[in-house]
Amino acid sequence: MKNRLIAFITLIAVLNLRRKGVDGLAGSKFVGLPVVSRREGSSITIGSRFVAVSWASFQVIGVNHPAVIRTVQPGATLVIGDDCGMSGATVVAATSIRIGNGCLIGANATIVDTDFHPIHSEERRYDSMPPALEKHAVVIGKNVFIGANSIILKGSNIGDNSVVGAGSVVSGSFDRNSIIAGNPATIVGTVRSAQVTA
Repeated sequence: MKNRLIAFITLIAVLNLRRKGVDGLAGSKFVGLPVVSRREGSSITIGSRFVAVSWASFQVIGVNHPAVIRTVQPGATLVIGDDCGMSGATVVAATSIRIGNGCLIGANATIVDTDFHPIHSEERRYDSMPPALEKHAVVIGKNVFIGANSIILKGSNIGDNSVVGAGSVVSGSFDRNSIIAGNPATIVGTVRSAQVTA
């Protein structure tokens, strides 16, 4: 019964995402319906075998809200590679977010490429998302694990095979195989690559 329910929800989700102009999605699975919106003139591409969990009962530590995938300005690009998964995470692009193959995005994590509001008090209340708002592309390499409740801020570049500790606030560039944690996040260790023997 559970598998049939997930298959039915996946069908509805994929049809809805395709209707909204999202490309890709081959072999994807949706546990609950995500929140997805694509601004006209922008693009969202989601690779094969993508998994998104939006129901708290299907995720060990639960999720605070459904998975959210959005572009919010014309010209924005949001690309999620093959074999990626996310649980109640939020990914919002105003210019460019690229997530490599094999990434896992933990419960309630947030990835954004803009601050959404101006800094100065006289501008920020009523001028949400002005076209000139500062924004910088985010690049997340292949096989990156982003821990629960982490925030990846504009301009971040996380190298392949890295790990972001739960609750971290990430800003800046980090080499491949980095273990990144804290607020502000810094490199606290190195990921050992598995040795393949013949």
